[in-house]
Amino acid sequence: MSSLIGGFTHSVDKKGRFNVPAQIRAGLAASADATFVISRGPEGCLDAYPQDEWNRRVRVLRSIPNKKQGRYYKRRILGAAVLCRMDVHNRILIPPEILREVGIESRVLILGQLDHLELWDPEVYGRYTGSHDVPIEDVLEEIEDQVNGNVHDRGSE
Repeated sequence: MSSLIGGFTHSVDKKGRFNVPAQIRAGLAASADATFVISRGPEGCLDAYPQDEWNRRVRVLRSIPNKKQGRYYKRRILGAAVLCRMDVHNRILIPPEILREVGIESRVLILGQLDHLELWDPEVYGRYTGSHDVPIEDVLEEIEDQVNGNVHDRGSE
């Protein structure tokens, strides 16, 4: 099982290649086979799943009902998915048209999300984080409440 953490900004060359940071490589499981599946992610990023984690994700995708919303979701995720293998220089190549979809041109922000990476244009990510004016402590408290089953209306506090 891969365990990916940290945040890194790297340059992207004209072909769509960028280096995979050593800390990220160290978190890859051997079963990832230096391979990622890249697809659309939420809020304007790309998701990059190591092969071992993608195999787990496929089980979830297969469980989605074959109804209208499920078909739409799978088309959006799977239709845009590409297999990318790290080269001998620890770079991955993502087709430039996929990078352009999320605004990644000359720089990429790589964020570890435990089982996958998020790939962002640094400016897009800055706007995304700037649009959240809620203190991180409040977000954490709400998440803890959800995890512990203590869901209540914050508006009444």
